[in-house]
Amino acid sequence: MRNLKKAIGVLLLGTSLTFLPVAHAEVMTYEGTGEYIMSDFETPDIAKQRAKVRAEQHAAEQAGVYVKSYTKTVNHVVEMDEVTAIANTIIKIVDEKYTITPTNEVGGSFRVQVTIKAVVDSEKIDNWINRTYQQNVELVEQNKRLQLEREKQNKEIEELRLKLSANHNTQNREEIKKEIIIEDRKFLSTQKTKEGLKFFERKEYKKALEIFSQAIELNANNAEAYIGRGNIYANQGYNQQAISDYNIAIEIAPNTFVSYVNRGMVYYGQGDYKRAFDDYNKGIEINPRFSGAYVCRGLVYNSMNKYREAMEDFNKAIMLDHRNPLAYSCRGAVYANQNDYKNAMDDYNNAIDISPNDVTPYIGRGVIYFKNGNYKRAIEEYSKVINLDDKNAMAYYCRGTCYTYLKNKVLADKDFGKARELGFTGIK
Repeated sequence: MRNLKKAIGVLLLGTSLTFLPVAHAEVMTYEGTGEYIMSDFETPDIAKQRAKVRAEQHAAEQAGVYVKSYTKTVNHVVEMDEVTAIANTIIKIVDEKYTITPTNEVGGSFRVQVTIKAVVDSEKIDNWINRTYQQNVELVEQNKRLQLEREKQNKEIEELRLKLSANHNTQNREEIKKEIIIEDRKFLSTQKTKEGLKFFERKEYKKALEIFSQAIELNANNAEAYIGRGNIYANQGYNQQAISDYNIAIEIAPNTFVSYVNRGMVYYGQGDYKRAFDDYNKGIEINPRFSGAYVCRGLVYNSMNKYREAMEDFNKAIMLDHRNPLAYSCRGAVYANQNDYKNAMDDYNNAIDISPNDVTPYIGRGVIYFKNGNYKRAIEEYSKVINLDDKNAMAYYCRGTCYTYLKNKVLADKDFGKARELGFTGIK
């Protein structure tokens, strides 16, 4: 998220993320089946959607086995929740076939069966692995919340179906049918939210924004859709729209910690440390085991020159999740600012071991080498950043500065020119 990058940039020189190319992408195909008993008051479209959800879940379960195996081959450790989130997010349906047959089951008139063909591309798994830690954690959490919401909706629709079957009063039946229509809209809204997340994952932000808005039209109380749309607004720098959506999400679901943390990031990016601090505190109060919230609050403490408190929060983040590379990078920066270069290097190295394609720790190591007068080693670090992200203006500027100290004016001017071209404002 743009505001998290901006926040870390306050502590370190700058951060960005890019993806390494995949040499040999592998595409796996899975078949999923699902069925749904359609009652006489439901539409075929709704029944098909409900059957399709079950088929996709069936295919995603199979894909999860592949995701787990693939991530092991690239030495990336993933928890089961992350495996499920990856599979649900990257799976793509390429074919679906329905059959509808009469049934005598209680409460139903037709049996809707669907067989889908779905594909999983290993490149998409690589893309996930190479994303920022914060992005992945957020999608995992959102996937879990959507799963719980879907289970709740399934339970509610089944109860309404049974209630309708047992009730023969015409007026009561009409009221129950109205309730079912509302549940159907909630169901479709949840499906739209899931679809929006897939577009967001593929960086098709315009389409994702459209889908999340459709989800909100179907169900104005869909907090996840507001969070998803808020994330897009924040990612694109539309801060007021992002805050507005997070505000609504908080009104609907006041115990969803990520709404507070994400709103806090926007406030931080605007320099409103008081509101950011309050939001991070609320997020931690709701979920005291979320490592990312401590990293964010640590950044606020650092901006307020409260380095001891910042260090405590980064330590807490690492204690909660030793796989959080941002926590190591941020703590490393505090060590570096205190001239404790050994501990800083250890933390930057840990961050690189966990997330080798995140440029933040390379920049941190470059700063240390530069401060120690080892300009050649600093150049190596900034060159790694540029290899990973050739749009990182700060890396060009820093490397140009190193070339200046080495009296290589040609290469220095070339890097300064590139930094200026990319919008770096520190060069006159």
